[in-house]
Amino acid sequence: MPAAALAALGLAMVAGVQMMPRAVANAPVAVFVWQGDALASVIGAGGRMLGPGGLPGSIIAIGDTPDFANRLYASGASLVLRADASLGCSAERIGS
Repeated sequence: MPAAALAALGLAMVAGVQMMPRAVANAPVAVFVWQGDALASVIGAGGRMLGPGGLPGSIIAIGDTPDFANRLYASGASLVLRADASLGCSAERIGS
């Protein structure tokens, strides 16, 4: 049983890392704000909105700098996740 718990914890950690945004410019991210305005956080971080997110208080956004996720947190975002496939296209196509 301890081995199964350790394996489950390891898989959960890998899944968590895969959901974190990469330090790549023009990579779409999902921005969640529990208290405040998600669009204001994106604008404050120097990004732009691509579309609404799937949950209330969330939007899909893009920024031109590799540190966009860090800038979102500094601007008031509660959670920032990768959203590569959220709009049906890859980050390479969005940037061009």
